Amino acid sequence: MLIGELAEKTGATVRMLRYYDQQGLLTPPRTDSRYRVYDESDVERVRSVRCLINSGLNVRLARLVLAHAFDQDIPLPEDEAACVPLLEMLNEELTSIDARIEQLTRSKAHLSKLVDDVTRILEDKIGTEAVAECRSAVDARRRAGQAERAEQAERVEKAG
Repeated sequence: MLIGELAEKTGATVRMLRYYDQQGLLTPPRTDSRYRVYDESDVERVRSVRCLINSGLNVRLARLVLAHAFDQDIPLPEDEAACVPLLEMLNEELTSIDARIEQLTRSKAHLSKLVDDVTRILEDKIGTEAVAECRSAVDARRRAGQAERAEQAERVEKAG
């Protein structure tokens, strides 16, 4: 598949895909005409790249994590002088992710409380049964989204 189709399948822009290529996050073969050619494994790889970068990893760490996840040979340092800074950077990233998880957990608790408060207000205005129907529809959409994300994570796990 060509870059436009990959962009469509992944939700990434063509420009973003070219950037991933420049940064070594994607390494598609090229035709004689220099067109990049992708396959289905690249769809999962782009999704993994986007997930890593959206979670706050810089491109260098994303490249290392992806290479490790996809069982590619990665140039890890073998001497203490190079290992220590890499280990420190990885641990700093883990600490940063933990902080974001804590922040998201607090945000989720606040949002859940707001949903409960708005639900009570609606129940007073339109009745419990109407709110229950509305909430069921919203819950079904949320479960469908969760199932889709779980399937995507499973595909990424299988690819890695």
